[in-house]
Amino acid sequence: MTHKGIHLIFYDGTCGMCHHIVQFLLKHDKKNIFVFAPLQGETAHQLLNNWRTTHPDADTIVLLENYRDQDNKHIYIFAKAALRICWLLGGMWKILGVISFLPPFLYNWAYRWVARHRFQWFEKQSCLIPTTQDINRFLP
Repeated sequence: MTHKGIHLIFYDGTCGMCHHIVQFLLKHDKKNIFVFAPLQGETAHQLLNNWRTTHPDADTIVLLENYRDQDNKHIYIFAKAALRICWLLGGMWKILGVISFLPPFLYNWAYRWVARHRFQWFEKQSCLIPTTQDINRFLP
């Protein structure tokens, strides 16, 4: 499987924890393989509209791997998305990403527990405002 593509990460634009994760990824993604878009935005509406009919309650991280490649796109949600992001990020994060190859029922329970408590631990946010150097990595 190629990792040379560009991968689109959809995040909850109102979630403070999600904002911290996006900032972390911007800092550690030295290969610039990730771009970002809020789940509430136009890009999510266009690219996830059909997918949302089968996942209407997915206000979670969504990874659209190789999103520009019409033949080799893959979509991941919940912990699978987070762990695939670690795998794609590489370096020491790849060790954590290895878990993404296991069946999701082994780890999604932990992800959902964190997701249920994220607004208790982090304040709700308004729009994430990228820096001028990162603005080209954000889609509407």
